[in-house]
Amino acid sequence: MPYDPTLYLGSAAHYRYGRPPYSPRLEEFLSAALGLDGTARLLDVGCGPGILTVRLAPLFAEAVGVDPDADMLAEGRRAAEERALSNIAWIKARAEDLPDAAPGPFRLVTFGQSFHWTDEQAVAEAVYDMLEPGGMLALIVHTVEGRPRPPHAGTPIPHAEIRAIVERYPGSTRIARQGR
Repeated sequence: MPYDPTLYLGSAAHYRYGRPPYSPRLEEFLSAALGLDGTARLLDVGCGPGILTVRLAPLFAEAVGVDPDADMLAEGRRAAEERALSNIAWIKARAEDLPDAAPGPFRLVTFGQSFHWTDEQAVAEAVYDMLEPGGMLALIVHTVEGRPRPPHAGTPIPHAEIRAIVERYPGSTRIARQGR
């Protein structure tokens, strides 16, 4: 799958602060599911500005963030420095460059809203071979349709209003991966 290096041009800092948050129970769930004790390794593929990488790194001895966009990785480094995290390696590569770009084994490999940008079958097969015994591949998403709203979730994201704005201005024609 070809990569368009202009896809997120100029958006790294905005991306870091503008993304909806992942579940506040994510760390608790992953720790329990994987028996995390601070000794394992994390690989976050398509890490962007390190939102998941930085959030999950304290649960691991080593974390690796992989993304093809240098500006996104630079933003991830800034986020890690702000939190005084020194256990993260940042690698400029595509998911399709695995396992060479970031050799395993890993206890957890995450894709935060990024798996759909990959050659899914080839990447899933590569990641499967990179997992340590008992390891997990986690596709972490913000999808809310059809899911009950958790109590005390805060202000809901106005999905319908956002779609209306997108339709009014850029329109419904997808332009991602076309250099625009």
